[in-house]
Amino acid sequence: MLRIASLITFFSLLARAAEEAAAQAEPSIVYKWINFGILAVALVYLIAKFLMPVLRARAVGIEKDISASKATVAIAQAKVAELSAKLGNFETAIRDIREKAMAEREIEANRIADQTQQLLVKVSIHGQTEIANLTQTAQLQLRAFTVERAIDIARTRLASKTDPTSQNALIGAFLDDLKRQEAR
Repeated sequence: MLRIASLITFFSLLARAAEEAAAQAEPSIVYKWINFGILAVALVYLIAKFLMPVLRARAVGIEKDISASKATVAIAQAKVAELSAKLGNFETAIRDIREKAMAEREIEANRIADQTQQLLVKVSIHGQTEIANLTQTAQLQLRAFTVERAIDIARTRLASKTDPTSQNALIGAFLDDLKRQEAR
């Protein structure tokens, strides 16, 4: 407060001196330099008093912003490095998964081929068994048919060549033959 009062007094004296000097016709060069010096000192003082704290505060703010930006850049670079490493790991993981899938596909293809071979063998064996069974059934049916035809042919021939008395004798001989076979 004392400073301000002294400054006000000082400036009022300067103003009075300036008025007296104006009353004279032309001030000398010395007064002009003194006036310039006083104005320069006052300007420097005002700048130092009011503008410097603002500039310092702004400089501190800028320094904080710069350090925060550097920290953000460092964090971003760390994230980029981490993501780059993960991306490299993803490529490796994808390659490993593809190789594993190919190996599993090959194993599955071999298993399916083996199963197919086993099924073909089973079908072949079943087909051969079925053919053998059908052949045996066909042979039995053919024998039965042949026997029936032979009996029909024999009956027809016997009926045309034999009379009822010889038929009775043949039947009796056949029955006796059957009895002998049963007795054994």
